[in-house]
Amino acid sequence: MARPMWKGSVNFGLVNVPIRMYRAVSPRDIRFHQLHAKDKARVREKRICEAEGVEISYEEIIKGYEISKGVYVTITPEELKALAPKGTYAIDIEDFVPAEDIHPLYYDAHYHLVPETNAARAYALLSQALESSGRIGVGRVVLRTRQYACAVRPNGPGLMLSTMNSVDEVIPLEQIDGMPAHMPKVNARELATAEQLIESLAAPFDPEKYRDVYREQLEEVLRQKAGGVEIRPSPTPEPEYAAPANLMEALKKSLAAARRTREREEEAAAPRRATRASGTRRVRTQAAARTARPRKRKS
Repeated sequence: MARPMWKGSVNFGLVNVPIRMYRAVSPRDIRFHQLHAKDKARVREKRICEAEGVEISYEEIIKGYEISKGVYVTITPEELKALAPKGTYAIDIEDFVPAEDIHPLYYDAHYHLVPETNAARAYALLSQALESSGRIGVGRVVLRTRQYACAVRPNGPGLMLSTMNSVDEVIPLEQIDGMPAHMPKVNARELATAEQLIESLAAPFDPEKYRDVYREQLEEVLRQKAGGVEIRPSPTPEPEYAAPANLMEALKKSLAAARRTREREEEAAAPRRATRASGTRRVRTQAAARTARPRKRKS
């Protein structure tokens, strides 16, 4: 059973909603240790002083910020503690903004908010009010020793909190090298064909379809190697990336291929639909027969 990582309340106006906070995402990256190739022993990192060339202990280490090449300003734990924001155990909503106003780049980490036992009604009220208004509550929260801008938004029947990147942490697209200053115009025929291609590939989002295939394959390889299986990797060709010479021709071929794929999927699904329909009709027929059967009179 997951344990809450933080307890507090969501405050807006004079209303406060006591909540518990849980992580909404659990990274599943596979982490490797460094080993000595000769004997497979762990390789440990040491703290070496560049000036003396000797190993030093944690107690001898202080924090420093490099202001120019080789020049550092040091800061003490006491000075950092004095600057740390005071934890209030409250998520204070300052503004309710339209959901579409917040670019996805501003969202960082995500957490589920769960109401305390006595706060379900106020919690439901805030969730439904945000959903119906199409707005997101933006405010601040202190987690551990850092203050974050955060967004409180509806998440199904509940609420979710997302910490947010600061405005000076988000890199505008215009600052990226190679981004055209003026985008070329596309003609109406190309646009219409591209829209048809998008529509032919339209489908509801299924997260099961987008699993981390690389991680799952790597886990399987590690299991096989642990069992003594020798793995012989096959060479993979380098992918080629180039803009199509004829954009309209590429769109037409893509559209035709997408339609063929959709037709094959529908043909494969037809027997399953027929089986389900047959089963439904059989159940209905049996139910109708039971209903029509005359009841025996009691003697």
